[in-house]
Amino acid sequence: MKKKIIIFKNDGVGDLVHSVPAIKDIISQNLDKEVVIFLSKNSEKFYFLFENNNLQLKVLNYHLTAVEKIKIFFYLFSNKVEKVYILSPKNFYFFLPLFFLKTKFFGLCVNGVRGNKRPYLFLRKFLYKFVINDRETTKKRKPTRLLQFELVSKNKFDDINFNFKLDILKSDKLKKYLPNDYLLVHYKKFFFEELSWGVKGLEKILIELKRHNLNIVLTKDIEIDQNNIIFRDKYNTYDFKTNKFYDNASNVLFLDNICGADLYNVIKYSKKVIAIHGMMTNLAYLCKKPVLDLFHCVIKNKANYHSYKNAFYEFKPNYLGYDFIIPSKNIEKTIKKMKFSLTDNI
Repeated sequence: MKKKIIIFKNDGVGDLVHSVPAIKDIISQNLDKEVVIFLSKNSEKFYFLFENNNLQLKVLNYHLTAVEKIKIFFYLFSNKVEKVYILSPKNFYFFLPLFFLKTKFFGLCVNGVRGNKRPYLFLRKFLYKFVINDRETTKKRKPTRLLQFELVSKNKFDDINFNFKLDILKSDKLKKYLPNDYLLVHYKKFFFEELSWGVKGLEKILIELKRHNLNIVLTKDIEIDQNNIIFRDKYNTYDFKTNKFYDNASNVLFLDNICGADLYNVIKYSKKVIAIHGMMTNLAYLCKKPVLDLFHCVIKNKANYHSYKNAFYEFKPNYLGYDFIIPSKNIEKTIKKMKFSLTDNI
């Protein structure tokens, strides 16, 4: 029976991106073994980021069900597993070393606020190696992608010069409808509404962007809501779910229900990405794409300040072309902040 290497990473797409350098390194270290990666249903369509001859995909829920936990246990029991990499720090995974003492477990642990620790300290003793993402500290700390790389590799990770090479041909749909020169904007409903911007605020941002580039491509989160209809009726729209194009004689192209490799290519071929911090800005990091990251914060007290400061250091990309601002509820003020990044030479 061939030895197996297991990677647990059933997180969201944004978190998955920060694990890319570590996962790629695990795969390259173990070309003579079968590597099994467990992704979430949220991120399985981004399996192409790692696809390799020695890699096998298995899909889990983001929140493990009781049945899934039992299946994971018996999968480890019935296979010859040499190493397990816990890159998604869910408590259940850290109990597995108690039952599989011959398997080497590597774990990304978390020291959370108010003393909340994943896993409990006594469980860390059963890990072959672990690193700690210390969210308790008020000091500047290492980003999670660097911590994960240190967990899995003996090599030194060069964040600035990390070069992710992935050439995926544009789909026929993108070849037909995607402009050659465009800015990419992502509408995240929850944050736009929390900032009291809504669709009207988006329109003001688009007006400003048109002063810097004729063509705009618009995406939104995948859930269906009334904004799908609003955008479809106002802008040129291609719906990847129904394969229908709606022509509204607009220089804004709304790509509805886009995901996976198509979304990656839309980011890759854009001139610049403008988005609330999250999946889109993280994927832009992989391509080292110029990005304006709208890092939304709600700071009401000192604890909030340290929490957001921590999150910033944990996830902030580090490369030339990455810009960020903290958006204000005053959309006009925010647009003024954005202008430094919206130069003609982007």
